[in-house]
Amino acid sequence: MRSVNSREGEAPRATDPDATDPDAADPNTADPECAPRLVLRLPGTWVQLDSHRPDLTRSRIHAFVELAIGRADELAQARHDMRGVLGLLAEPAPEAAAPESTFLCHEVARGTPTPLAVAVFSPATISMSPAVGTRPGTVIDAFVAAMEAMGDADGWSRLECADGEAARRWRIAETVVTEGAEGLPLRSFVADYWRTVPSTKRLVLVTVTSPLADIPRTLLRLADAIVAGSRFAPA
Repeated sequence: MRSVNSREGEAPRATDPDATDPDAADPNTADPECAPRLVLRLPGTWVQLDSHRPDLTRSRIHAFVELAIGRADELAQARHDMRGVLGLLAEPAPEAAAPESTFLCHEVARGTPTPLAVAVFSPATISMSPAVGTRPGTVIDAFVAAMEAMGDADGWSRLECADGEAARRWRIAETVVTEGAEGLPLRSFVADYWRTVPSTKRLVLVTVTSPLADIPRTLLRLADAIVAGSRFAPA
């Protein structure tokens, strides 16, 4: 298991930086090898997963669950439930839908287990092309307008980030895992952040999830802090 004990985690390859000139070349045509990386400031102890290596991912999830919950027999169901939620990260997915980087939190402070997952996605086709210019506020304005046009504007709010801005929406989701769980739904906290990439019209998606659905406001404050403190670093 690879532990991330430092304060930062890097999500490889998000998008290429564009010039500040609104009439600059389309950043969607930029060389992905020159793309900046999204750096997350992660408090506490984390492990990083590789969505392209499902066997390794399952192994790390199993070890993570034992660290977070323990091995006591009476906690078997809790371990099963957490593996069911986190195991969705190991399911095969189309390249465009797979996360670029996923981090699992063991604890945010010594002695405080906090099952939390942060996944970073970089959809190549998501660009707010109707936006005039590349200022973060303008790009988020275009995103909100697009959500309104699709009838999906409810629940979105804005968040200032270290070098940009994000549109955020959260919910409590229910997932039914039929095998060995009697078809009972597993509740989880989910927060989605569409975050601007500096000097471009591009957006990356940061999704924060946790099975601790009974404390959504606490999780939301933690998720907001992680995304607000994130920044892009040059390749």
